[in-house]
Amino acid sequence: MSDQKSSDHQLEQAGPITPSANQFGMQDPRAQYPAPPFPRQRQEKVQQFGASTPLGRPGQPAGLAPLYVFLASQESSYSSGGTFGATGGQVLF
Repeated sequence: MSDQKSSDHQLEQAGPITPSANQFGMQDPRAQYPAPPFPRQRQEKVQQFGASTPLGRPGQPAGLAPLYVFLASQESSYSSGGTFGATGGQVLF
């Protein structure tokens, strides 16, 4: 999957989040979408992608985990319908 196709796929996956948040918001669910950089890439693609980010390196699980923990925590209870990027500073949208 090319970087562009992967980015398009991420945007397609994020698309239903805002309508879900609008439809079910009064029932207090959390409709949020963490957007990590290009999962399921071959290792050489990950290294190339990481080199092109402002941080100059690919994302690591330890760097992505805090985002998932935050989204699952009570601290994010007022956040709904958002896409939260963990992209090393790379602009995807």
